Amino acid sequence: MTETVPLAVAPVRTAVRATVPLLVLVEFASGVLQGGFPILLPRLGERLHLDAGDLSLALGVEFLVSGVAVPLTSRLGDLHGHRLLLRVTVLLTLLGAVCTALAPDLPLLLLGRALSGFLACWLPLEFAILRDGLGEERGGRAVGPLVGSLTVGSTLGALAVGGLGTGDGATRPLLWALAVLPLLALPVVWWFVPDSRTRAHGRIDWPGAALLSLGLTLMLAGLGGSAVLPGAAAVLLVLGPVLLALFVRHELRADRPMVDVRLLARRATAPVFALSFLLGCALYGAQGPTLAFEAADPAETGYGLGAVPLQLGLLYLPQTVAAMAGAVVADRLARRYGAAGVLAVGFGLCAAGYAAIAAGHHAFWQFAVPGAVCGFGAGLGLSLLPGLLMRRLPRDQTGIGTGVYNTLKSLAGAAAGAGAAAALDALLLRQGVPREGAYTAVWTVCALACALGTPIALALRPRVR
Repeated sequence: MTETVPLAVAPVRTAVRATVPLLVLVEFASGVLQGGFPILLPRLGERLHLDAGDLSLALGVEFLVSGVAVPLTSRLGDLHGHRLLLRVTVLLTLLGAVCTALAPDLPLLLLGRALSGFLACWLPLEFAILRDGLGEERGGRAVGPLVGSLTVGSTLGALAVGGLGTGDGATRPLLWALAVLPLLALPVVWWFVPDSRTRAHGRIDWPGAALLSLGLTLMLAGLGGSAVLPGAAAVLLVLGPVLLALFVRHELRADRPMVDVRLLARRATAPVFALSFLLGCALYGAQGPTLAFEAADPAETGYGLGAVPLQLGLLYLPQTVAAMAGAVVADRLARRYGAAGVLAVGFGLCAAGYAAIAAGHHAFWQFAVPGAVCGFGAGLGLSLLPGLLMRRLPRDQTGIGTGVYNTLKSLAGAAAGAGAAAALDALLLRQGVPREGAYTAVWTVCALACALGTPIALALRPRVR
């Protein structure tokens, strides 16, 4: 049966449909940014005289901002238009990339990475524009090419930046080249992307956003400074949880909470949210430390692979390809064996991958093979968890629940990055150089966190909302 489209709606749908190829290019640029910068991070750390803990903290700040910014900008987009917020987040990402390229020290680098955290807002805002202009079903189909372009861009970005970054003087020019990407995306979202027509009513939960942001920032700063200023860090680690407790209390009383914390406590959804947090640890928990270890010069530290950027990009490739493969076959495996069992296997594979790296990490294959195992398991989780959550949520809370899921995943990366930074700063071989055991401890903790996901996934029971 052919769908009858009202005349007033048809031009809007045509305009939005014509925008999809442009948004595919925007997400490709986003992927190159996300895949390319981590490859440059070890070389940038050498030039700024930063240690491995500082590099983990830089990645953790980015995840922290992503976790808070995605629900906040999504709500602002509902109220004031998603195109406006897409423009703002592209501008902020551009500013972050420029600050990163200019950074002469850690504070400006942290500012640049914090602003770069707004990059994670692009895809949800683009999806909202497509869903509003094309409808729920067609919009959902249209977002598929965007996600695929993001993944391909991330892979090619890591390889291209790695291949071009082998020279000693290539780091700064490549950082500026990455900064050009949001600059190219800006005219696309400014002139060619149509705005969403639907507007929500209500207001922003600014007190909740402030409490969440400040509480998490204090905890992150406390973990990051635990080895340098233990007294001040202890104070921050007390104040942070206090503010987060006030945030929970405020959200329970708010008419339109920023994060519906009640969902976190429901018997049907709590295990899925716990798995989303653990999945964030699996995806991001050891990214910074692993890159720092692979780039470490064995002649100076007694450990490491001495990997140049191209080798770092090649080491990143098996994990990415395996994650794509896991996401592709997850639904077919779930229909045959059950989603809970496949999800448990996925977390088990992540645990096995991290455990293998912790046990042996003196050759390139000892990162490539376990990385592929871990990537395949993470791909299963990335594909299956959203669907499990949808079936356990009330229909009128699907959007809120999805936002909580993505927020927890990003905040897990922030927490894991801060924890890894604290471990690397505390277990020192000498000033500025972590012990090999510090890296092993990070990989072991990640393995234990992933292993915890296996019994949680097995305990899931099929539910239909």
